[in-house]
Amino acid sequence: MEIFNRRRIAIALLILGLLLLAFGLWILIGLLWPKQPTQQAGQPQLQIVQQQQVRQPKTLAMPTNVQGTSTAVQVQQANVPALQEAVRRAESVVSRMGSGTSQDGFLGYDDVMMDGTSRFRNYARSEQNRMRAEHPATGQLYGLTTRVVASKVTEGKEGDNKLVIMIQAQKAEDAGDRAKPTSVSYEEAKVTLLKQADGTYLVDEVIITPIKP
Repeated sequence: MEIFNRRRIAIALLILGLLLLAFGLWILIGLLWPKQPTQQAGQPQLQIVQQQQVRQPKTLAMPTNVQGTSTAVQVQQANVPALQEAVRRAESVVSRMGSGTSQDGFLGYDDVMMDGTSRFRNYARSEQNRMRAEHPATGQLYGLTTRVVASKVTEGKEGDNKLVIMIQAQKAEDAGDRAKPTSVSYEEAKVTLLKQADGTYLVDEVIITPIKP
């Protein structure tokens, strides 16, 4: 009888130990195994939305240039500055090389050298030497001021190889004081410009004719 009771106690202790071991394993598995977050119905999936927002590339708005839709009017407008620049250059050449003093050696001719071809540069240099010979720096002070009154393209159009621009100018001579001219006259300058490889125009020839009163 005593042996039977001992067996019952041993079996009970064994069963209790197995239960405790199973409970311990269950707790250990629960700690080690990651739990999946539960979501309640009707709530947005914030984590998924945030990940999608992070992964979405950012785009920057860039200016859009439309090509291949130019019209004849637009092309003409784009080419206008070349013709306007030719007129401006012709006027500048006439006024600058026609202004100066015997004291500075008529430096206006030096200013226009870069606006012309080699032919024009030779002409400008010879004219400068002529003015220096007629009005030497050691002589009486002499001044000359030329102002463009009007200009007009008389030959050629935008894109042509040659342009001819007629310029009317006022020429005032003085003895050192521009405010007190000693002589005022008018002249007409025929300016010929040639188109260069880059599309710009350079002065090639200037012919000046006095306008009789």
